[in-house]
Amino acid sequence: MKRPFFLVLLCSMLFLAPGCKSESTYDLKCETAVAVIVLIAGLFVILSIYTNILRDEVSNIVEFNQNAQLQQQKQKWKMVNKTAPFSLTKVQFGLWTVIISSVYIYLSLCKGDCAAAPINQTALALMGIFAGTAVASSFMDKSEMNDNRPRHQNSPSQGFFIDILSDDNGISLHRFQNLAWTIIAIIVYLYKTSEITAGCELPELSNTLLALTGLSSATYLALKAKENDPPAIQPASQNGNTDNVQTEKPAEAPATQPQSGN
Repeated sequence: MKRPFFLVLLCSMLFLAPGCKSESTYDLKCETAVAVIVLIAGLFVILSIYTNILRDEVSNIVEFNQNAQLQQQKQKWKMVNKTAPFSLTKVQFGLWTVIISSVYIYLSLCKGDCAAAPINQTALALMGIFAGTAVASSFMDKSEMNDNRPRHQNSPSQGFFIDILSDDNGISLHRFQNLAWTIIAIIVYLYKTSEITAGCELPELSNTLLALTGLSSATYLALKAKENDPPAIQPASQNGNTDNVQTEKPAEAPATQPQSGN
C-alpha cells in the first residue's frame, strides 16, 4: 500500500523540484511550498494506511468474516489481512485532490500570484469528473446496502492493485481501463506543470484527453452498477416450479383373486 503513494509523491517532487531553483539559492517561498506539499502528501499517505479514507464500506460483517475464512483456507499459511478493500473511486478522487492542490501551492508560491490567473478549465473538469464519479459510486453502494444483497466489497483486502482492479468476478477490464486513463492524465498533468517557467496558470490538458478520461469514468460507472447484481432466476413453469417436486403415480387398485366355483 505504501509503495504506490510514495511513487506518486516521488514523481511529483522530481517534476516540481527543478522549478524551485533560482540562480544561486532557493527561494524561501518555494521552500515553503515544497514543505506544504510534502506535508499534504505525507498526511494523505498516513491516513490511507491507518484509516478507511480510501477503503470500501463493509455492509455485512457476517459475510465479511465468512469470506475471510474462505480466503484463509486458500492461503493456508499466510494470514488474511482483515481490512476492508480499497475503493478505486476514492483512490482516484484522493489522488487528484492532492495533485491539483499541490500544483496550485507550487505555482502560487514559486511562479506567481494565482489570484490574478483566469479560471482553469482543466482543473475544474478533472475535479468534476472524479468527484462526480465518487458521488455516483457512493449512491450505488448505498442502494446495494439497502437491498441487503451480497457484495464483493464485503471481502478482506487482497492488496492495493487487486482491490481496485477487481469486481465480483475478479480483475476486470473496465476497472483496468479507468485506472490506465487516470495514470495517463496524471503523468501528462505533472509533465505540463514542470514546463511552466513563470506565471500561476494551472496546466491545461487537451480536450481529447479530458473527453477520454470522462468517457472512461462513465464506462466504469455503467459496468459498476452491474457488479453485484443477483444471479438471474430461472423462470418457473406455468404450473409453478416443479424442479424439486416429484409427481406421484395414482395408486393402483388391488388385484382381485379369482373366486373358485362351488
